[in-house]
Amino acid sequence: MTRFRLGQRWKREPTAEPSDSIALELDGVNLLAGAVEEPLAEVVPRLVGVAATLRAGRQKLAQVSLPEASLELVVRRAGLDVELSVASLGRPARMLRPPVRVELEEFAEAARECGESFLKDISQAAPEALPADVAKELDEALRVLHGAVSTPREALPESFTRRVEPSEEPGFGFELRDPSDLLRAYEKGQGAALGSLLCSGEVWLSLPGREQAWRAAGPPFLTALELSRQAGELARAVELGEPRFSFEPGGVRPGLALELTTGKGRLGTSGPLAVDGTALAAAMFHLGQSLAVAISERERSQTSNPYLVELTERCREGLSHLRGAVQPPEGEGEARGKSRGSRRTGSPLPVPGRLRRLRFDKRWELKGLAGAEFGTLLLGRQGPVFCSREQASAFARKNGQELWRREASQGVAASADGFVVAADPDRIYCFIGAGTSARWLHDHDGLPLGPQLLRHEGLLLTLSDDRTVLAFAEVGGREVWRLAPARTQRSWLATQGHRALVATDSGYLYGLDLTDGQVRFRMRAPLPFHGTPVPWGKRFVTVLGRGTQHALLLADAHSGDVTWTREFNLSLPSAPLPARTRVYLAGERDREGILTCLDARGKELWERSLHLGAGPFALTELPRGVLVTSASGAAARVDSGGALQWRVGAVGDPLAKALPARVSRGVVLIPGERVRAVEPRGGQVLAEVRAGAGLTALQTDSRLGLYFLDEAGTLSAYQLMSHFAVVEE
Repeated sequence: MTRFRLGQRWKREPTAEPSDSIALELDGVNLLAGAVEEPLAEVVPRLVGVAATLRAGRQKLAQVSLPEASLELVVRRAGLDVELSVASLGRPARMLRPPVRVELEEFAEAARECGESFLKDISQAAPEALPADVAKELDEALRVLHGAVSTPREALPESFTRRVEPSEEPGFGFELRDPSDLLRAYEKGQGAALGSLLCSGEVWLSLPGREQAWRAAGPPFLTALELSRQAGELARAVELGEPRFSFEPGGVRPGLALELTTGKGRLGTSGPLAVDGTALAAAMFHLGQSLAVAISERERSQTSNPYLVELTERCREGLSHLRGAVQPPEGEGEARGKSRGSRRTGSPLPVPGRLRRLRFDKRWELKGLAGAEFGTLLLGRQGPVFCSREQASAFARKNGQELWRREASQGVAASADGFVVAADPDRIYCFIGAGTSARWLHDHDGLPLGPQLLRHEGLLLTLSDDRTVLAFAEVGGREVWRLAPARTQRSWLATQGHRALVATDSGYLYGLDLTDGQVRFRMRAPLPFHGTPVPWGKRFVTVLGRGTQHALLLADAHSGDVTWTREFNLSLPSAPLPARTRVYLAGERDREGILTCLDARGKELWERSLHLGAGPFALTELPRGVLVTSASGAAARVDSGGALQWRVGAVGDPLAKALPARVSRGVVLIPGERVRAVEPRGGQVLAEVRAGAGLTALQTDSRLGLYFLDEAGTLSAYQLMSHFAVVEE
């Protein structure tokens, strides 16, 4: 029995764009496993249209895209039957299972029932979610499915086989087998571009001394696509000078472990082999180009197939990156070097085309910073500023030279502009920059301080034991006021206008007058506050809750009047991100990331599953959208309407906490074990820099210099050395 099943959650929680699961069950087996958050208003009409087109005999090959799960359902008509295949374009690209043949009428009946049920439900739950033109096309497709089946005469397929041997070692060979004549089924604009490339075959790797060291059966196109992706990662590892690189070619075992510095490799458990990393990456790119040539020779129209064009461009671009640098003629290098240096200090990345590649080199590294596990990394005018309870230090951007250091037994607190407050059991001191003498000193009662220090309206504000707030006069050093909230273990401090906002884990939030420390309002919440209040115009927004029960609260920063409180069934919530008239919040539900968007009145506009795995998450504002990053290094950009624009996967082991992305010179830096530089519009990875699983802080300056702090107390600096762009005429 064949049937389509749609999720029901979208009817209980109607949104502007209904998204839910879709399943294709054959005798109880779901062929579309993983399709759990698909745009039903797009997928269902397309599915019904495909069934109607095949039944009417207008086409013999069609496909339905499931964009959120990166799946493609390919349907091929063969007489009075249809052949169903499901291809995954995720990592690794592969066929989920062998093709399954069912009766055409059975498939068409299942699509008809699905379309009629969806049309009835959406007209009741969210009629505005289905555009009028789409609804008209769906009605027409359903009418065709009620009509008589067409049985056009079909010519016998012309079987095709093509075998290409590798021309060098290492090298990849392939064999195309197309008994059903799929390659010639491609028709431009007909929507079956991928399906026409899924003919069977195999790909193999030839190494010195081993004619077929590795072999992968299945559609050669998908294998070549995955190998081209892995070739890009291998090329980046070679360029960054990494000593080792391991992967499973095409996602098929055995794995290949490369020693990039020695030119050796090991395939599975076999003995060592001579494998050069650059030569192997070039062979992987050459495979994609050779396959595209073989397919185009078989069917000329395939040259415009977007999937084949994308593979060819990826391989061509990858080979261009593998070429060595071109040295200028002797006597001209010095002059050119000076010219390039002067341009680098000008406007950010002044390139006429689209960025495709960046290269970073390590500038300097410092070890042994005390208390880095709970320290902070700031960016000052002259370079990075590190601060923990044990010490505060500033370093020169160019060479890492220590500009100043402050240490004290009762803690230090520092700001990015060089103000440092240090305390010992009897005295408290204030230093500015590299000055050898304290600007002021006063008696002190021995409270520990730091590492946070805020400068606001002539005051220096800091926390003691993450609980008590102290305010000192910036000029004279007099303690102006302090607040020690009762029954509190943790406090969060922020300033907004003439107010200091102190949220506590005991469920109280205090609004203090900055000039004298008087409590102007005290807010009592039913749940503990969860983080720092975030200013939003004349109001502030903050998170409160425990476990999986959390809420977002908006209140007036002057009076403390609560505008609204909105509860969420989320755990591990991020800090809220106000952006113009909306506020975003990310969290975890059922081990899956969720992003929620609310308007200024607290109304939920939409909710989006991120498919980034488990939390925690951090948010960064981008033009007309938001970027969500996780501790695993995965990230997703979502526009203001809730549509997912792009997603990058996890890299390495998760960090101890989720760090927000940084944006500089039109480039997004995504933190993880490998920090990735990403083009913000399309999500293309421009560069990767290894930071390690112990990364605790990331900063970037206006010249796209990178600064990493890890929990072992190592501060590393990287500089941008070159950038590659494609000029589009």
